Amino acid sequence: MASREGARERGRARGARLRGQLAREWRDLRLQAGLSQRSVARAIGISKETYGRIERGQAREVGLSRASMISAVLGGDLSVKVYPGAPPTRDAAHAALLARFGHRVGPAWRSTNEAPMPIAGDQRAWDRRLDGAVSIGVEAETRPTDLQALERAIHLKQRDSGVQRAILLIADTERNRTLLRTALPILRPDFPLSTREVLAALREGRDPGANGIVIL
Repeated sequence: MASREGARERGRARGARLRGQLAREWRDLRLQAGLSQRSVARAIGISKETYGRIERGQAREVGLSRASMISAVLGGDLSVKVYPGAPPTRDAAHAALLARFGHRVGPAWRSTNEAPMPIAGDQRAWDRRLDGAVSIGVEAETRPTDLQALERAIHLKQRDSGVQRAILLIADTERNRTLLRTALPILRPDFPLSTREVLAALREGRDPGANGIVIL
């Protein structure tokens, strides 16, 4: 489980690296355009000293709006996108869901929490991996929103990690059951096994035979 402190520090360090990278790109664009720091600063409404600190990578924070304005003044367009990275920070409810699941798993399985992908640089991980009769990746969700997007992400993780089976583990709440009733016709072809079928196989230490959805 990723700690809040660890995730925060990872994000802070990446933010510093990105600010430094942007600063170098802005300086290169400015010099290519033959612009002075003063003219760029005037165009975006800040002092030359403030812009100088930004371009030297010394500004502690550069907001998206200001970064986009600097890029535009220098003839560029800022683009931002979030990519899958390390496992997200999990809360107590998520830990409790995995604990409930763990109590239903028989002793024949070797269990690994936050099991990473066997690909260099790939920061995705299964919330839990079971190895025994087969290898099984477990994705736990306490409050899912887009189950189709989640299904696609699980499919890719199953492909890239080489596990034979995947389990979508969902907290048993009225909201989640309502969401599942709507999505089940779409999910069942890839997750044909029910909670009862999956847990029976895990308790007995045998291959479930297919992917499944477990509600606990």
